[in-house]
Amino acid sequence: MTAFAIGDVLLLGAGRGLQMIGGIVTLRVATGLMPPETLGYVAQTTSIVFLLCSMMVAPVNTYIGRGLLGWVDAGVARSNLLRFIKFVVITAIACGLLVYLARSYAAIVEGLPALSIGILTTLYVLGNSLYLSSVSALNLLGHRVAYVGFCNLSLWVGLALAIGFYVSFPGPEAWLLGLFSGYIAASSAYLIVLKLTVKTSRRSGAYLPLTAQAVFAFAWPQVLISILWWTQTQSYRFVLGEVGGPAVVGLFVAGYTVCSGTMQSFETLFNEIYSPMMYRALKDQSQDGLARTWNEYASAYLPAIALFGAFLVGMGPMLAKILLADQYHEIIPFLFLPALTEMLRAFASSLSIMGVAKLDMRINMLPVLVGAILTPVLVYCFGSIDPLLGTAVGMFFAYLIVILVVIPISRRALPIRWPLSRILGAALLGLPMIVLGQFLQTMTDTSLVTSLCVLSIGTLYMLGAQYVMARPWLALTKK
Repeated sequence: MTAFAIGDVLLLGAGRGLQMIGGIVTLRVATGLMPPETLGYVAQTTSIVFLLCSMMVAPVNTYIGRGLLGWVDAGVARSNLLRFIKFVVITAIACGLLVYLARSYAAIVEGLPALSIGILTTLYVLGNSLYLSSVSALNLLGHRVAYVGFCNLSLWVGLALAIGFYVSFPGPEAWLLGLFSGYIAASSAYLIVLKLTVKTSRRSGAYLPLTAQAVFAFAWPQVLISILWWTQTQSYRFVLGEVGGPAVVGLFVAGYTVCSGTMQSFETLFNEIYSPMMYRALKDQSQDGLARTWNEYASAYLPAIALFGAFLVGMGPMLAKILLADQYHEIIPFLFLPALTEMLRAFASSLSIMGVAKLDMRINMLPVLVGAILTPVLVYCFGSIDPLLGTAVGMFFAYLIVILVVIPISRRALPIRWPLSRILGAALLGLPMIVLGQFLQTMTDTSLVTSLCVLSIGTLYMLGAQYVMARPWLALTKK
């Protein structure tokens, strides 16, 4: 296991906290500047470019992360990373041309012209892919100050540019151009990564080959999974656009982002701390060793997610009153459903970790296939009745069924156990936050000051409980 001092934990926590503040500011500014219709077009465009990046680059990026430490030991990391950069540049240009042609002949994201969405696609695929790969490499190589710095650079530079561009020429393309330019700026982290890997001593031992055949064998299930996963998680933006219009899409996405953005930030922080230790533990493991590594991961990760999910259920309304402009507050009474949905999604994501461990992503196919079928169907059925509440209900039931599919699949893939007693204990720890937040939401019209006070109390309680649960595995990171 890699050494991971308490100072690293504090550094990553501070960096993630600064990013969460940036996310808060971004959401507040976006909902203050943009009407729901414009935000709806922004959300749909982001979904399209995210799909292409997930299909074309993300699986290869995962392979790069899985093999990087072995390549460093073997002295081939720099040459392999340069090959990956060339691949990303070519892919970004191809994706931009594809979206330009698609928008020219089809009515997708009608609020943006074809040339604008084509350029934005190229910028996103190029910048986001290189940014994610470079900062992941910095973290795995132990350069956490640089990692935290570049993670925050992408967000804060992007936000500053987005505000400047939108004020200068209001429109969805101006906001997106600013955000995506932040990724381009932060991708300069690759200059540090390439310098770190230019002089490495060759050591004997097996490592993952970076060949077309090996990458394709690892990546093709992920490509299919990415399409299905996008359908499961992002297609509602287009289904809801049909039944409610772009303004309703913007309204729902703003509310859902309150839950998804905070949950994903927490997931990222957890994995920043845990993944270097886990990837080291995965090297040269037998089936029993892989199962033991996943069990250790699950016993730390799943209870933490359960507790954070309880925090979102209780404190979500307070968080939304702070993060969203008044014109978006209509979604607040329904936020407990997106909070529960995000908790279930995070539970299900643990199966992806198992796929990375086994170098076999096919185990993820059935759950995402189920989600890809159920989510748009249930959103359309319930959303046609009530666009806001119906969409939330449809997504919740879709993810509930997905997690029921994930559990038996994971047990067949490896001899693992789900830490149900620890998950239940974490949920019980979160019960006071749920009672306090929902009581205040239903019984009183809370002011902004009251929301801040209640949220502060809930956050302190949640962080203290998380630390108590995490102490056993945090001690292991120091070894």
